[in-house]
Amino acid sequence: IFFRAFVCPPETMFARKDYAPLDNNAWSCFQVLAMVAAVSVSVGATVGLVTSSASQTNLASSGLTTAVRPTAQTTVRMPIHGRLSGNPIHHSDKALPHFQDTEPEDIQSVAIPSHNRGPSISALLLVPITLAGVVATLWHAVRKPVATPVDPLELVSTTPKAPVGCVYGGHRIDYAMMAISGKKVAVLGGAGGIGQPLALLLKGCDMVSHLSVYDLANFTPGVAVDLSHINTPCTVSGHKGAEELEAALEGADVVVIPAGIARKPGMTRDDLFNTNAGIIASLAGACAKACPEAILVLIANPVNSLVPVAAEVLKKAGVHDPRKVIGVTSLDVTRANTWVGEMNGENPREQNVVVVGGHAGTTILPLLSQVPGSDRWSDEQIKALTNRIQFGGEEVVKAKDGAGSATLSMAYSGAEFVRQILRAINGEQGIVECCYTENNVTEASFFATPTTLGPNGAESVTSLPELSAFEQEGLDSMLPDLKAQIAKGVEFAKSL
Repeated sequence: IFFRAFVCPPETMFARKDYAPLDNNAWSCFQVLAMVAAVSVSVGATVGLVTSSASQTNLASSGLTTAVRPTAQTTVRMPIHGRLSGNPIHHSDKALPHFQDTEPEDIQSVAIPSHNRGPSISALLLVPITLAGVVATLWHAVRKPVATPVDPLELVSTTPKAPVGCVYGGHRIDYAMMAISGKKVAVLGGAGGIGQPLALLLKGCDMVSHLSVYDLANFTPGVAVDLSHINTPCTVSGHKGAEELEAALEGADVVVIPAGIARKPGMTRDDLFNTNAGIIASLAGACAKACPEAILVLIANPVNSLVPVAAEVLKKAGVHDPRKVIGVTSLDVTRANTWVGEMNGENPREQNVVVVGGHAGTTILPLLSQVPGSDRWSDEQIKALTNRIQFGGEEVVKAKDGAGSATLSMAYSGAEFVRQILRAINGEQGIVECCYTENNVTEASFFATPTTLGPNGAESVTSLPELSAFEQEGLDSMLPDLKAQIAKGVEFAKSL
């Protein structure tokens, strides 16, 4: 207690990072209590040991031995043949005399030789140690006066920041951080199959201070009310209809767009284009007016074509920043991590499979050659796993028998990506995620690749590593399709 109270600073007093540091007044009180406890225990222990030692020394110097003097009302059971009161004891038979049950009047005393001839060394050493401790404690108490309370903003800015993380519930430091770094996130399509679970996951993120839920459905405000009952510090607002879109977007730092119709059995992502392209163009135009500095995170399919649509709309409005228009391909990475973990018998959370290209069929290219241990896989295994990652969406559509598409896994992957964006906006360094952005990594103007995220979105992209022959073949064959899908989106936006 003495060491931790006076040597360790308040912010490192506790090992757990999610505890808030004590404020100055509480810390000073803790120091005083620690000082009193340390002095009391040390002085008490010293007095007890010195007194006991002195008493034994006096007995030894007078030639007396410690005696047991029973009273007339009790019968004393003395050790016989190494047993005391029926329980074995471990001592030498020569160490103590042996008696049978004896009446008190026949015994005056039992001599037990004393082996203490002076104060114990520990008692003698404890005296100067205690005095030194008292002096040092008083000196620290005098040297460190009680400080005046500091402004909460100053406390947060000068205290080493523990990771705020997206946890369910929150600690005191999370609330202090939120006052400074909490962001407004708008979910457009928040009442849909992806939007509702996505909004639920974001409501539990302490980096979100305001969650704005927008959709055309009349029950959208009810979704917001439902979310608002969850005991996290994030506030929630619901907005329905085109007339409330601007209010939903105003002041947003991040806009997530899962809006659009869902896939049905037999439909490809390209089949969704005609309907969803108009939706995305309208929403991107609203963002250009209400929150031109926001980062747009597109989930709606087909991502390969709709991200270019949004980019062209922003270009027309004069507010385009290629770093801030991002297509989410995280679901491909999530699926790859899951199935690679299963193949290797490892925790899927600990996998980090790189998936490049686009977000539709064969344009999805997992770089399995970069996975540790993949050299043990056969060519057939690699081809089968690649195909499953590419067409995982169809697996879900068929399993749901026409009742929907991959909504829950997409919501999870989208929420994870938004969390990474928020961490980067708040200044955290070294955050790299695979995502679909405008870049020059390949001859396609948009391409998904590991990307370093920062305060402005996609700060920098990573070039492709050395590919296996199978992966190079996949890249060469998918680039024409990807370029055609991109051109389709650009042409649509230019025709508006």
